[in-house]
Amino acid sequence: MSKSNITKKELMDMLENERKKNEELEKKLKEEEEKSKNYWDRILRMQADFENFQKNMEKERQNIVKMASEDIIKDLIDDLENLELALENAKKDNENIYNSLKIVYDHFLKTLEKNGLERIESIGKKFDPYLHEAIMIEETLNNDDGLVVEEFRKGYKLNGKVIKPSKVKVLKKR
Repeated sequence: MSKSNITKKELMDMLENERKKNEELEKKLKEEEEKSKNYWDRILRMQADFENFQKNMEKERQNIVKMASEDIIKDLIDDLENLELALENAKKDNENIYNSLKIVYDHFLKTLEKNGLERIESIGKKFDPYLHEAIMIEETLNNDDGLVVEEFRKGYKLNGKVIKPSKVKVLKKR
Protein backbone atom coordinates (compact mmCIF):
# COMPACT_ATOMS: atom_id res chain seq x y z
CA MET A 1 0.00 0.00 0.00
CA SER A 2 1.21 3.42 -0.77
CA LYS A 3 0.56 6.30 1.55
CA SER A 4 -1.79 8.05 -0.77
CA ASN A 5 -4.12 5.06 -1.09
CA ILE A 6 -4.65 4.60 2.69
CA THR A 7 -8.02 5.51 3.94
CA LYS A 8 -8.68 7.13 7.23
CA LYS A 9 -10.28 3.90 8.54
CA GLU A 10 -7.26 1.83 7.46
CA LEU A 11 -4.99 4.32 9.13
CA MET A 12 -7.03 4.13 12.34
CA ASP A 13 -6.93 0.33 12.20
CA MET A 14 -3.16 0.40 11.74
CA LEU A 15 -2.80 2.78 14.67
CA GLU A 16 -5.03 0.57 16.82
CA ASN A 17 -2.94 -2.49 15.92
CA GLU A 18 0.27 -0.62 16.79
CA ARG A 19 -1.27 0.57 20.07
CA LYS A 20 -2.23 -3.05 20.95
CA LYS A 21 1.28 -4.25 20.08
CA ASN A 22 2.70 -1.44 22.20
CA GLU A 23 0.41 -2.38 25.14
CA GLU A 24 1.47 -6.02 24.84
CA LEU A 25 5.11 -5.04 24.77
CA GLU A 26 4.66 -2.77 27.80
CA LYS A 27 2.85 -5.59 29.62
CA LYS A 28 5.69 -8.01 28.83
CA LEU A 29 8.22 -5.38 29.89
CA LYS A 30 6.45 -4.92 33.25
CA GLU A 31 6.34 -8.71 33.72
CA GLU A 32 10.06 -8.95 32.98
CA GLU A 33 10.80 -6.01 35.28
CA GLU A 34 8.82 -7.74 38.05
CA LYS A 35 10.73 -10.98 37.45
CA SER A 36 13.99 -9.03 37.51
CA LYS A 37 12.99 -7.32 40.76
CA ASN A 38 12.07 -10.68 42.32
CA TYR A 39 15.39 -12.18 41.23
CA TRP A 40 17.26 -9.18 42.64
CA ASP A 41 15.39 -9.47 45.96
CA ARG A 42 16.26 -13.18 46.11
CA ILE A 43 19.91 -12.40 45.41
CA LEU A 44 19.98 -9.81 48.20
CA ARG A 45 18.31 -12.22 50.64
CA MET A 46 20.71 -14.99 49.70
CA GLN A 47 23.64 -12.64 50.17
CA ALA A 48 22.35 -11.59 53.61
CA ASP A 49 21.77 -15.24 54.54
CA PHE A 50 25.30 -16.09 53.47
CA GLU A 51 26.78 -13.21 55.49
CA ASN A 52 24.79 -14.34 58.54
CA PHE A 53 26.00 -17.89 57.98
CA GLN A 54 29.60 -16.66 57.86
CA LYS A 55 29.13 -14.66 61.09
CA ASN A 56 27.56 -17.66 62.84
CA MET A 57 30.37 -19.94 61.69
CA GLU A 58 32.96 -17.46 63.00
CA LYS A 59 31.18 -17.30 66.37
CA GLU A 60 31.03 -21.10 66.47
CA ARG A 61 34.74 -21.32 65.64
CA GLN A 62 35.56 -18.83 68.40
CA ASN A 63 33.45 -20.83 70.88
CA ILE A 64 35.27 -24.02 69.95
CA VAL A 65 38.63 -22.30 70.41
CA LYS A 66 37.50 -20.90 73.80
CA MET A 67 36.27 -24.31 74.94
CA ALA A 68 39.52 -25.96 73.86
CA SER A 69 41.62 -23.33 75.61
CA GLU A 70 39.38 -23.60 78.69
CA ASP A 71 40.20 -27.32 79.02
CA ILE A 72 43.91 -26.65 78.62
CA ILE A 73 43.92 -23.77 81.11
CA LYS A 74 41.95 -25.83 83.66
CA ASP A 75 44.70 -28.43 83.47
CA LEU A 76 47.38 -25.73 83.74
CA ILE A 77 45.77 -24.28 86.89
CA ASP A 78 46.73 -27.47 88.73
CA ASP A 79 50.32 -26.97 87.57
CA LEU A 80 50.16 -23.32 88.67
CA GLU A 81 48.97 -24.35 92.14
CA ASN A 82 51.72 -27.00 92.39
CA LEU A 83 54.24 -24.34 91.45
CA GLU A 84 52.83 -22.09 94.20
CA LEU A 85 53.36 -24.91 96.72
CA ALA A 86 56.91 -25.39 95.48
CA LEU A 87 57.49 -21.65 95.90
CA GLU A 88 56.25 -21.75 99.50
CA ASN A 89 58.54 -24.66 100.34
CA ALA A 90 61.55 -23.20 98.51
CA LYS A 91 61.12 -19.88 100.32
CA LYS A 92 61.64 -21.70 103.62
CA ASP A 93 64.53 -23.86 102.46
CA ASN A 94 66.57 -22.23 99.72
CA GLU A 95 66.56 -18.60 98.55
CA ASN A 96 68.20 -19.36 95.15
CA ILE A 97 65.67 -22.04 94.26
CA TYR A 98 62.89 -19.74 95.42
CA ASN A 99 64.10 -16.90 93.17
CA SER A 100 64.38 -19.24 90.17
CA LEU A 101 60.93 -20.70 90.76
CA LYS A 102 59.48 -17.21 91.24
CA ILE A 103 60.67 -16.15 87.79
CA VAL A 104 59.09 -19.25 86.22
CA TYR A 105 55.91 -18.77 88.24
CA ASP A 106 55.54 -15.08 87.29
CA HIS A 107 56.03 -15.85 83.60
CA PHE A 108 53.62 -18.78 83.75
CA LEU A 109 50.96 -16.67 85.47
CA LYS A 110 51.39 -13.79 82.99
CA THR A 111 50.97 -16.22 80.09
CA LEU A 112 47.75 -17.59 81.57
CA GLU A 113 46.45 -14.08 82.27
CA LYS A 114 47.29 -13.01 78.72
CA ASN A 115 45.06 -15.87 77.55
CA GLY A 116 42.07 -14.70 79.63
CA LEU A 117 42.68 -16.23 83.07
CA GLU A 118 41.93 -14.09 86.10
CA ARG A 119 41.90 -14.86 89.79
CA ILE A 120 38.72 -14.47 91.80
CA GLU A 121 39.21 -12.09 94.70
CA SER A 122 37.62 -13.62 97.79
CA ILE A 123 38.95 -12.50 101.16
CA GLY A 124 36.98 -9.57 102.53
CA LYS A 125 34.32 -9.93 99.82
CA LYS A 126 30.67 -10.88 100.21
CA PHE A 127 30.07 -14.59 99.58
CA ASP A 128 28.83 -15.21 96.04
CA PRO A 129 27.76 -18.79 95.25
CA TYR A 130 28.67 -18.21 91.59
CA LEU A 131 32.27 -17.39 92.56
CA HIS A 132 32.83 -19.19 95.86
CA GLU A 133 32.35 -22.62 97.34
CA ALA A 134 31.87 -22.45 101.10
CA ILE A 135 33.67 -25.37 102.68
CA MET A 136 33.62 -23.89 106.20
CA ILE A 137 31.23 -21.62 108.04
CA GLU A 138 32.19 -19.72 111.17
CA GLU A 139 29.52 -18.22 113.37
CA THR A 140 29.97 -14.62 114.48
CA LEU A 141 28.23 -12.03 116.61
CA ASN A 142 29.29 -9.21 114.28
CA ASN A 143 27.33 -7.88 111.34
CA ASP A 144 29.72 -9.58 108.92
CA ASP A 145 27.17 -12.16 107.76
CA GLY A 146 28.25 -13.70 104.45
CA LEU A 147 31.76 -12.24 104.53
CA VAL A 148 34.59 -14.44 103.20
CA VAL A 149 37.36 -14.52 105.82
CA GLU A 150 39.66 -17.26 104.57
CA GLU A 151 40.52 -18.76 101.19
CA PHE A 152 41.65 -22.38 101.11
CA ARG A 153 42.00 -22.64 97.32
CA LYS A 154 42.04 -19.84 94.79
CA GLY A 155 39.26 -19.53 92.24
CA TYR A 156 39.65 -18.61 88.59
CA LYS A 157 37.69 -17.14 85.69
CA LEU A 158 38.51 -17.60 82.05
CA ASN A 159 37.28 -14.81 79.78
CA GLY A 160 34.74 -13.81 82.45
CA LYS A 161 33.42 -17.37 82.98
CA VAL A 162 34.04 -19.10 86.31
CA ILE A 163 35.99 -22.28 85.64
CA LYS A 164 37.04 -22.98 89.22
CA PRO A 165 35.29 -21.42 92.23
CA SER A 166 37.29 -20.31 95.27
CA LYS A 167 37.07 -22.64 98.28
CA VAL A 168 36.44 -20.39 101.25
CA LYS A 169 35.44 -19.94 104.88
CA VAL A 170 32.38 -17.70 105.36
CA LEU A 171 31.09 -15.85 108.43
CA LYS A 172 27.50 -16.46 109.49
CA LYS A 173 25.68 -14.33 112.03
CA ARG A 174 24.26 -16.23 114.98
